[in-house]
Amino acid sequence: MIDTGSSQATFTAAIDGQVNTRAYDRTWEAGDAIGISGISGGITYTNVQYVTDSEGTNGNFRVETSGNEIYYQDDNPVTFTAYYPWANLASGVTTITADTRAQASQSDFDFLWSRQTGSKASPNVQFIFAHKMAKLVLTIRKGDGVSYREVQDAVLSLGGFKNNGSFNVTNGTATATGDNLTADWTFAGNTSETGYNAPLSKDDTGETVSYTLILFPQEFSSPLPITATLTGMQSFSATLDFTAANVDAGDTDAKNEWVAGRQYNLSVTLHKTDITVDGCTIQGWDEADGGNVNAD
Repeated sequence: MIDTGSSQATFTAAIDGQVNTRAYDRTWEAGDAIGISGISGGITYTNVQYVTDSEGTNGNFRVETSGNEIYYQDDNPVTFTAYYPWANLASGVTTITADTRAQASQSDFDFLWSRQTGSKASPNVQFIFAHKMAKLVLTIRKGDGVSYREVQDAVLSLGGFKNNGSFNVTNGTATATGDNLTADWTFAGNTSETGYNAPLSKDDTGETVSYTLILFPQEFSSPLPITATLTGMQSFSATLDFTAANVDAGDTDAKNEWVAGRQYNLSVTLHKTDITVDGCTIQGWDEADGGNVNAD
């Protein structure tokens, strides 16, 4: 990289307009790395790794490898792109692939992207990152004849979607790939593939358990089956349709799909004889309400 004097570019970052929020989900963590690209004065900077040293309260990034700093080569403005999480891509490679069944490693595929302009006159570039995946938050509640302990121990499965996909670091597009749909993917209580288990949070006061899934945006030809199995008991299923949630989010041509950047919140109630799905809302990233679904 060519040092042209006091013309080094500096970089700060926010997520969805929130300064000092995390790359993975909501806040930055020490060691989080982004890849920055741009062209200045005939010099091409490609996937330069920048990292942050602080947790949560510092959105400032520094170059990871001394000598790889980005400099403005002339007085012309430069358009930079950045993505998270940084990957050591081979020359000419512009996509990262991921399998979202591995929910225990969500930070590997919670892709973010931004484009901003800087110059010698305004050397600091503040990236405003946007989430490029979709998020599904399932809050599990106890119903008739079901205890909070059984809610915590319930085995939950979801199907009917594509778990594989790719992320283009040059334009920030996340795309589900392949022809096969996931069938009966267990994301809670999975004892054989523990890496598939999604992060969870417990509300002991409200006696609920919430699971957070990060998934590739995609459209569905039919509602998605969700299945719950209580310990020592039979399984019960319901279906999930996201059309109404996307209508509520303002889509003029709403479809049954996960839209990039949206968080879909659903409440699932477990009963001894069935499960019910109550409401799907969009919030957080870009949250949406999806209505109520009953299942037998």
